[in-house]
Amino acid sequence: MSLNLFIIGPSGCGKSTQAKLIAQKYNLKHFSMGQLFRDEIAAGSQIGTQVKSYLDQGVPVPDQTTCDLLAGHLQQIGNQNFIVDGFPRLLGQGKFIDDYLAASGHPASLVIHLKVDFLEIIKRRQKMGQDFQEKDRTDNTPEAIANRQKVLYENNIAPILDYYRQKNQLFEVDGNRPIEPIFADIAQTIDKLI
Repeated sequence: MSLNLFIIGPSGCGKSTQAKLIAQKYNLKHFSMGQLFRDEIAAGSQIGTQVKSYLDQGVPVPDQTTCDLLAGHLQQIGNQNFIVDGFPRLLGQGKFIDDYLAASGHPASLVIHLKVDFLEIIKRRQKMGQDFQEKDRTDNTPEAIANRQKVLYENNIAPILDYYRQKNQLFEVDGNRPIEPIFADIAQTIDKLI
């Protein structure tokens, strides 16, 4: 059975950290939606140019662009045994990827939602802003963080959570804690799937 996982939550909640640990433990391919975007921008591709203009404005990249980019990468690994962090961010993206994976014969296994308080996010983001890896981000100002939190997350998360809850594919975890207990809770849930 293939293990196809998605991990979502507000920007700066630790999705990538958890996704890397999960990928390592279960031998999955890890895709970060944000990194895929940054790679396209760095390559100066047509998609990259479009993506950059949306990110600079702090608005969501259109579903079609996002889904096509991700589907292309999933196709390269046979649409199985992966974890994607930072996707889906909009309900339309969730429905698209569900249909895409179901058609490939490897449906989504689980969507993990990291629940983190807004103040904790601000604290983490500002710390990350000082990290080397994050220096290429133009969106770490407190204003951009607040806008991203509001526009990209709070306004869109409820329908996504409801959708996966109804499909019995949602696992919500308290992300305000240290890395290890969060990972332990997630691993326990994944173990029940395999």
